[in-house]
Amino acid sequence: MTRRMLWLYVASAGITAAAAGVTSGRPSGNLVYFSAYLSIVVLVCWTAVGRRRSGDRTPWVYVALGQAAWLAGDAVYPISTLLQRSNNESASAALWTLGYFAYGAALFAMARRRAGRRLRPAVLDMLTLTVASSIVIWVVFVSPYLAELATDPLEGYLYVMSPLGDIGILAGVLLLVLSPGRRTGATRLLLLSAILRIVADLGMSFIPSLELAMAVGTGVILLSNSLLAASALHVNSSELTVAAHQAPTLHLARVWFLGVGLLTAPAALFARRDYAEAERVLLFAATVATAALILARFATALRSLEQAERTLSYRSRHDALTGLLNRAALGEELDACPPGSTVLYLDLDGFKTVNDTAGHAAGDTILQAVSQRLKAAVRDCDLVARLGGDEFAVVLTGLGSTDGVRVADRILRDVAVPVDHEGVWYTVGASIGIACPADTDAPWRPAALLSAADTAMYQAKRLGRGQWILADVPA
Repeated sequence: MTRRMLWLYVASAGITAAAAGVTSGRPSGNLVYFSAYLSIVVLVCWTAVGRRRSGDRTPWVYVALGQAAWLAGDAVYPISTLLQRSNNESASAALWTLGYFAYGAALFAMARRRAGRRLRPAVLDMLTLTVASSIVIWVVFVSPYLAELATDPLEGYLYVMSPLGDIGILAGVLLLVLSPGRRTGATRLLLLSAILRIVADLGMSFIPSLELAMAVGTGVILLSNSLLAASALHVNSSELTVAAHQAPTLHLARVWFLGVGLLTAPAALFARRDYAEAERVLLFAATVATAALILARFATALRSLEQAERTLSYRSRHDALTGLLNRAALGEELDACPPGSTVLYLDLDGFKTVNDTAGHAAGDTILQAVSQRLKAAVRDCDLVARLGGDEFAVVLTGLGSTDGVRVADRILRDVAVPVDHEGVWYTVGASIGIACPADTDAPWRPAALLSAADTAMYQAKRLGRGQWILADVPA
């Protein structure tokens, strides 16, 4: 559906909702309401069936089921009147309850698909705010009807069903808002639809006139359902079920909301002192649950921060392709090495030819293979670094030039072993410069040692490559 057609539909839905509200309680009003509602159910079912992927289809099937259940629950009374039978309120209650469950399940399914593996922080925030909101809903909309619920369970349930169902919808809305993902027109229409439904259910109790409350509620609910269908018809409706790519963030506003949620139950306890013992226990349990959820949320955020810091620290010190130390990290580690350590500076022979003819993918494979061979040739306490391009350095901590020559001979043999890339074998060699302090009692100058090894490596290349040269390190 094009954007222009979509807004024409929304406008016509608003007019229809207003007409249904004005004529509520009259036969003409019922005709407008049920005709409009039936068209909404058909549209939602049509869009659910038309989804290509089952993962995209499932949430909208839940939406269609919820809308159909709500429509059937609304139709029980007029159909009973038309057939001159007593109104079966239990059937209406069961169908309406099914509608709330299905709508909440649809929102949860959308959020789960959008967030993927990043859902846990959003779930913790959602549970915190939902528990806090449930306390308010319980105090204002459920607690006053507990006595009636005890004397007439069905009548009392009809009073508290909508507030309890709205808690489920609110939880789904919060999860959808707090989880990562794109939020264009489709998401905004869906969220506005859910919010209007909650406002209609809870706001009707504040209207003193029953007739006016029914008129306003009917119009707002029909508009809410129309916006839900508009969200399904929106050209970007797939964003509601597509996994997000950006990482979740802990916005400052969320911290404040969590703080408000923590204070909700204590505020309710102080506001009223005439709670029954069972309600006091319930509110206390809600306070404990909210605090536990907030602590869990911040513990999760702290672990995520620590993991991000470790990742950044690792990336700042290691080469992305090979995982070896980079030049900056090697300089830091060299400063901490014991005097008398030996540095091997090597450059690959023939690598540029392979990289230019076979491509960078083959070159990357060679660099990774050489890195593994260098690490295998030395001890765990020794250092191996990629300095850039096809240049590497090996630091033999605490070992002299004799051990440096032995390791250099092994590296020359290991590097010369052909490397397989996509069924083709490539061979490179190495030229190595070895530098070790002549006097272990002299001041430790790692930068000078590395420079000397670099100079010796270029001498080895000039002398024919595939060999090592022991540097003359000045005292």
